[in-house]
Amino acid sequence: MKTLEKVNYKGFIWPLIIGIILWCITPWRPAGLSSQAWEMFAVFVATIVGCITKPLPIGGTTLVGLVVTVLVGLAPMKDVVNPKTGAVTDTGVLSAFSNSASWLIAMAFIMAYGISKTGLDNRIAYWMIRRFGKKSLGIGYAITGLELVLGALIPSNSARTGGVVWPITESISESYDSKPNSPSRKKIGAYLDFMAFHANILSTALFITGAAPNMVAQQMAQQKGYTMTWGGWFIAATVPVAVATVIIPLVIYKMFPPEIKEIPNAKKWADDRLAEMGPISKPEKIMAAVFALSIVLWVLSGFFKIPQLDSTFVAFLAVALLLVTGVLTMKDALKQTGAWNILIWLSILIFMAGKLISYGFIGWFSKLIQNGLHGISWEIVLAILVLLMFYTHYFFASGTAHMTALYLPFLSVAVATGAPLGLSAMLLAFTGAINASTTHYANGPASILATTGYVKQGEWWKMNFVLGIIYLLIFGIVGTFWMKIIGVW
Repeated sequence: MKTLEKVNYKGFIWPLIIGIILWCITPWRPAGLSSQAWEMFAVFVATIVGCITKPLPIGGTTLVGLVVTVLVGLAPMKDVVNPKTGAVTDTGVLSAFSNSASWLIAMAFIMAYGISKTGLDNRIAYWMIRRFGKKSLGIGYAITGLELVLGALIPSNSARTGGVVWPITESISESYDSKPNSPSRKKIGAYLDFMAFHANILSTALFITGAAPNMVAQQMAQQKGYTMTWGGWFIAATVPVAVATVIIPLVIYKMFPPEIKEIPNAKKWADDRLAEMGPISKPEKIMAAVFALSIVLWVLSGFFKIPQLDSTFVAFLAVALLLVTGVLTMKDALKQTGAWNILIWLSILIFMAGKLISYGFIGWFSKLIQNGLHGISWEIVLAILVLLMFYTHYFFASGTAHMTALYLPFLSVAVATGAPLGLSAMLLAFTGAINASTTHYANGPASILATTGYVKQGEWWKMNFVLGIIYLLIFGIVGTFWMKIIGVW
């Protein structure tokens, strides 16, 4: 007998309560706001709360929010066009799915499956362990290096951790009899587990395609007139990430030292696994070549405004090449539910945020904060906003929901008080990556690595608090000066 799928109906309670309350106080909305602006705000907030309480997966939650937006008359299904001028007078919800960033990430997910299917990701991992794995600190740096490489290859930070990095660290830990939920966890497993998490933070910060929140920031910044390209983000992130890559593993090694300092068998362990894989295969070679071509074209797209070098087109080109060469099949592409899921929810959230702008809510909010901060220098305002962006993540279990809710308002406030657009856009975006150094539920990788039994929850929070301060100092000071040198502001 067939049964209904499980739905977390309790998760609808808070979105409904908050959304209805906000909607009902529309007659008493703040001065200067239209009723449509406030109603759109009510639907948007309810949707973001739903992304946190998760009555449905985020794709389903945002789809419900989109349906509500249409039902209450805040957006039509199709674009409304003036018959005389041909100009679009009201943007329809179907236009949301023409968002280039959403398609870029969807195609990147399919490319990532090619990396996994061919085994190229594991081969890279074993090569790095073989080269740097003689000491436990070296393993920590190898994991960091592995994540930085995978950050360019796999656009999902959870996929990088869950699919590649965690299985490798777990295997190394168990090979040295370091077990979770036992005193032996501190032999090496706890150190590697925690190191893997922070390596993921660094890889997320280094690439605009490192995680979905980065792409949200890109689209929100575009709505304020600032364009983030793949190459521009990478160049801006290179120096602060490089500094953090040197410092973070050392700090973790000192703060949470493994009992095993030397790992004489690491090279043999990696060699054995490479031997099991055999020589590099033709699919791996093609996959590596296609991805190398994509990286080159993504970098060039940041310097040359050629339509054919559009970042999203490059991703489509890469997937087409993988299909034509037989590395992937269309069935492989259709099976990537993560790709199609993100295409739905990212498109919808960006569309709803755009409606907040068109109805004037974001502009009103910016002026409100600007008036409240009158007389305070933009440097202090920007610093406060960065700290708020970082520490409010204690209240979010989703980096995407957090970025969608706060990035655009914060960026608008920073610019309104005189802060340079480029600096504000990049600093707030980077903060959306490093604020994972907070809780055990901060993002997908945290949920994976904090529940393995190697690191206790109290240890996770305490060490992340210290490392969070280090991240803020590195990106706030080193990152700001570096972006000044390269002309971001």
